[in-house]
Amino acid sequence: MGGTSGQTWACGEHVLRIGDPDVLDRERAAMAAAAGVVPVPQVLQRARYVDAQGRARAASLLTRLPGRPAGDVRGLSSRQVRRRGEACGAVQLALAVVAPAPVVADAPNSALARAARQRGLAGADSLLHLDLHPLNVLVDDAGEVSGVVDWANTAVGPAVLDRARTWSILTLDPAVLARRDEPRVAAMVQGWSDAAGFEALPAPARAWACRFMLDDLAARHPGDGLAHVRRCLHANTGTGP
Repeated sequence: MGGTSGQTWACGEHVLRIGDPDVLDRERAAMAAAAGVVPVPQVLQRARYVDAQGRARAASLLTRLPGRPAGDVRGLSSRQVRRRGEACGAVQLALAVVAPAPVVADAPNSALARAARQRGLAGADSLLHLDLHPLNVLVDDAGEVSGVVDWANTAVGPAVLDRARTWSILTLDPAVLARRDEPRVAAMVQGWSDAAGFEALPAPARAWACRFMLDDLAARHPGDGLAHVRRCLHANTGTGP
């Protein structure tokens, strides 16, 4: 099943995930905290071991949630895709009220979120997913959300940062920009944006999301590949990155 923060395999009703023990610990804590408002995988078993290179590693056996990624829109009309985007945006608003899990406060992304406060961003801390996009939200045949997966980026910080991060993925990520003229892609983005209130995002949150994206994608898009993100950062701060 891929993944950049670890290795993940699916078989039948289960998913096996292998990765850094601290990352998997934070994922488990985040999913436990979010379970009250959204469907998330359940950790069935957990093990730690040392690999052939002498590194500490961990393995988690998870339940496999039903449904398919919201971004799998084959055979759907633009109207159906828009409703799917709205469902995803509603889930994002539901997550905004989830109290943060204490162990997640030590996550690297939590330090980045705290930096946002130094740039004038207010708001109570909540649990952040920070990678919420149509491939990490599962939906059933009726278009209802059946799960939220991939909590490797989880952090603690102002809830608005999660929406800003998704806004940046859906509007600035080069992979999405290359398909922005496709009617169903546009419908997904518009539905999610309307439901989650992207238009009301404050400039400091947008700027933070731009910085996050520049750091996250720099290695994959060298040169001017992210020039549009830098322009957006400038528009929301009046300064360079």
